[in-house]
Amino acid sequence: MTSTNPGNYLGNIVSAVAGREGFDPTHPDSPALIRYSVITLTIYLIFILVFSYGAAKLSYAYNVSIGTSSGMTTLYSVLSFFLSSLYYPYYAIFLNPVGQKKGKNSGKN
Repeated sequence: MTSTNPGNYLGNIVSAVAGREGFDPTHPDSPALIRYSVITLTIYLIFILVFSYGAAKLSYAYNVSIGTSSGMTTLYSVLSFFLSSLYYPYYAIFLNPVGQKKGKNSGKN
């Protein structure tokens, strides 16, 4: 039996998942937490895709600029897409061409 007490929402969800009773997410007594969780998860996945795409594009641009072959450039881009959280620090510390420029324009004109 489903209770309308707000404190029993978690128990209702557990019962529904376990198959002991029906569960209707559009019912007024169902928690808004489920709807907000789906929205939050969708926004999170979009962020992760954009983050990963940025790493792949950065990797592609860097490898094209240094003259890496087309196959290796594509391979590095795919790897950096899936390992974007590792690629961004690696790029910032070791590969960033702007951070490696020294001398010419760093002082007086």
